[in-house]
Amino acid sequence: MQWAFIARNDRAGLQEDARFAAQHGFAGLEFNHWASFAELTVAEVEGINEILRAEGVACASFGLWGWNHLAPSASERDTAHAYLARLIRYGQRLGTRTVVTGAGQIPGASVAEQARAFAATFPRFLEQAAAAGLEIAFYPLHGHSFLDSVEAYERVWAQGLEIKIKFDPANFLRAGQDPLPIVQRYGARMGYVHIKEHLTRAGELIAQPAAGMGDVPWGPLFAFLHEHAYRGWLSLEPHGPLWSREPLRQRMLLLSKRYLDAFVL
Repeated sequence: MQWAFIARNDRAGLQEDARFAAQHGFAGLEFNHWASFAELTVAEVEGINEILRAEGVACASFGLWGWNHLAPSASERDTAHAYLARLIRYGQRLGTRTVVTGAGQIPGASVAEQARAFAATFPRFLEQAAAAGLEIAFYPLHGHSFLDSVEAYERVWAQGLEIKIKFDPANFLRAGQDPLPIVQRYGARMGYVHIKEHLTRAGELIAQPAAGMGDVPWGPLFAFLHEHAYRGWLSLEPHGPLWSREPLRQRMLLLSKRYLDAFVL
């Protein structure tokens, strides 16, 4: 297992994050883009590479959000697919193993219908990723995705597509779903592990502090990751109005890593 965290996308912020990563034992940085991806150029991707190489830090993953790959509108769908193909090309340039996106969604359609549409849409992109030396991890409960439960993934697997999960236990908890049975049963299907913390009281999310300071059962989750021989990235996500920015952002990264290092070899 290797440590990473979500980097800032502006050049000055990325340079600071890359230095911080190198100084504190983070092997990689994660990158995510929303609407800004439409303007991201090859030159800017090479600028990211330049900074990462200078600090000896890897690209842990490269993510694309906000584009609906199953959109009923053909023009919207074609645009999303063009950006997905670009995501794979850029991910290859960055030397990452993993690109991440949502599965897409069809409003009003059943999970079974959407799983069939997914199976008709994604094989060519999975093949493109594999040819580039990458795999696509699909993020549930986030960013235009019908994958809102483990049952939705099971529908896709039943179509013969061995897709990977970008696993974020806090997201499942927030959605009222227990993440432990998911990793216990499907730990071998985890393509990427996201780490953020949620602290709730009376059902209300009141803080998103460092790992170990909230409700996520990290010890049992890591037990099952070890049982399934997970060897991928552990990527920290500074999240929320306080812990996602200074003066708490870097503190969150260091405290989370220190706490979870007890479960990592």
